[in-house]
Amino acid sequence: MSYDYLYKPEPCTSWPAVQLRAVGITYREAAGQGMDGLECLERAVAAYVAAGGVRQGSTRAVLDMVASLSMEEGDWLWGPAQALRDRQSWADHQADLLGPKTAQVASC
Repeated sequence: MSYDYLYKPEPCTSWPAVQLRAVGITYREAAGQGMDGLECLERAVAAYVAAGGVRQGSTRAVLDMVASLSMEEGDWLWGPAQALRDRQSWADHQADLLGPKTAQVASC
């Protein structure tokens, strides 16, 4: 989506607290499990509707809520996803510790 202006999400206080909390927790958990953005969005939309949000326009509302949370509570929202990336990065760099051992033959 493109804007003719710099997009600035509404503040978190502009959303109903129950809906914002449902969206934030659900999106955070899904991202922390390594789900892609679409899966996170689908789960967050379902949580938003379950928390009383209107189905029509729910995707836009959830995206705006995630943007608001990213601006105001970014460390909280993205913390689990960052931790997962850090663990995966560590494992990628430590393959010799986690992989099968191979016998090394000494040459004389």
